Amino acid sequence: MKTLTDIPPAIRRKMEKERLEDRKTEMAAQRAVDARDRNSVYVWELPIRIFHWVNAGAIMILMITGIYIGHPFITPANNGEAYYNFLMGWVRDIHFFTAFIFTANLIFRCYWTFRGNHYAKSQILQKSFWTGLIETVKGYLFIPNHKPHYIGHNPLAQFSYWLFVGVGSVIMVFTGYYLLFQPQPDTIYGKAFAWVPFVFGGSDFTVRSWHHLVAWGFMLFVVIHVYMSIREDWLSKNGTMSSIFTGYKFEPAHRAEERANAAVPVRTMTAAIVDEARKITVLGIGNALYTDEGLGVQILPRLESALKGVADIEFIDGTTEGMQLLGPVEATQALIVIDAINAGKEPGTCIKLEKKQIPSFNGIKMSVHQIGFQEVLSAAQLRDRLPEKMVMIGIQPASLELGTEMSPTVQSAIPGLIKQVKKQIHEWRDD
Repeated sequence: MKTLTDIPPAIRRKMEKERLEDRKTEMAAQRAVDARDRNSVYVWELPIRIFHWVNAGAIMILMITGIYIGHPFITPANNGEAYYNFLMGWVRDIHFFTAFIFTANLIFRCYWTFRGNHYAKSQILQKSFWTGLIETVKGYLFIPNHKPHYIGHNPLAQFSYWLFVGVGSVIMVFTGYYLLFQPQPDTIYGKAFAWVPFVFGGSDFTVRSWHHLVAWGFMLFVVIHVYMSIREDWLSKNGTMSSIFTGYKFEPAHRAEERANAAVPVRTMTAAIVDEARKITVLGIGNALYTDEGLGVQILPRLESALKGVADIEFIDGTTEGMQLLGPVEATQALIVIDAINAGKEPGTCIKLEKKQIPSFNGIKMSVHQIGFQEVLSAAQLRDRLPEKMVMIGIQPASLELGTEMSPTVQSAIPGLIKQVKKQIHEWRDD
């Protein structure tokens, strides 16, 4: 068996470095878990989650069986007992039984609108809802806007639910039950829905057409709903997709404007706002596989050690995440970006760029990977969520070759960069 002393020094150093990197990764992952635990918000109560999945399952079954009823795509054999050829009858029974569940589930959701928490309600009659709807639409169209952050559904999502899950469901229920009881017009149920044709065009054909048209509207809604949920989860990293299973979203503490409506004590809210006003985020970006390009990432542990006694400092390892950095950028009012800055200076020169100097869109390429970060700043600017205070501090690289060690020139300039960061923090805190 080969012992540690038998291993050549070069390989031993490599193994120790790999173990150190693994340990750093484990610590970073644990910090991320702890941060999410601190910032978790209970948004979707269990009844809302049950409604969502019952509604989703019912819609899928109704879609499949409805398509078959309208255009049978399986034809059973004509041989044998009639019982085994009753496929259309079974499909219709499943369709109608699912419709009953869908209706009961919809009635329950109406009840929970009044019984549930803040996120289960919708303020569609308030002016703020409609102004928020306009700003949200502008945000999705990349038009400068003042859209606030919403922990629950934003006004556009709420409006789509009112339109499809609300109005659309009501149309489907009444037209569907009319078509179900149409063959027995003299029964109590037939008479109860006899008025439906007068509202939906005056004939059985128009009722069936409404039922068919809205069904296709539901299909379109499902596709858009799934896409927008995945998009929100990807951009915000707030657990949008997992929240419909767990009920929890992960939101930075300063995004607490909606928690006030969830009966959070005013004193707690005030303390949180004060803490967030003092918070300064230090974001390190770069690619640690290309020598000096990894400055922003590799310097973070040294910055954490140097600023250990300073309160309310948040360190984020951004590597080369691109648009995934939008959440952390928008989630702070004071941002210090650490990066290797290619400004044509003497290698090892410390460089500081103020907020207006940082190219946010189609500007000078200050970093070899900054295309991604340019997109982040541009998106935050369009959404009117750039941090109030922002600087980029870095060092002119001496080497961008493939390698995990920074050049001696840049390493010797790191103490000066740390002093620059400390000075910037003290200046903001003194203000």
